Amino acid sequence: MIHRILLYTISGMILVQGCKEKGSGDERAWRLTTLDTNNLARVELPETLFDFGELRQGEIVGHTFIVKNAGEKTLRLFDVETSCGCTGARFTRKPIKPGETGSVEIIFDSSHLQGKQYKVAHVYSNVRNGIFELSVKASVKATYQYH
Repeated sequence: MIHRILLYTISGMILVQGCKEKGSGDERAWRLTTLDTNNLARVELPETLFDFGELRQGEIVGHTFIVKNAGEKTLRLFDVETSCGCTGARFTRKPIKPGETGSVEIIFDSSHLQGKQYKVAHVYSNVRNGIFELSVKASVKATYQYH
């Protein structure tokens, strides 16, 4: 009985730790609540959704979104959180001066997926509300058809 309780306790601790992401939760909340409202930047996004179209299962594709600083304050991108393990992101880490551009690249891995896919990336930055969203979608065709 004691072994079972110990096993459940350890499993719960591992599960909780496994769900934490780098820079997640507390760190992002701290950054958002400590934003200086006098130094908020204004972002301009030529596009917020990209359609990869039809992909074959297993293809890995990426799209780069342009992020323009349309304000008078320096824009800083702190982190990008994606909605699924099948998506990843790379982004401009250096401060983006007024009038300049940076980028956020969303990488989508269609392995083990099929059908219509819609994935969201939350970009944490020093803009009003502290966050903006970028999305990608695709229609993934299975590599093997089972009859």
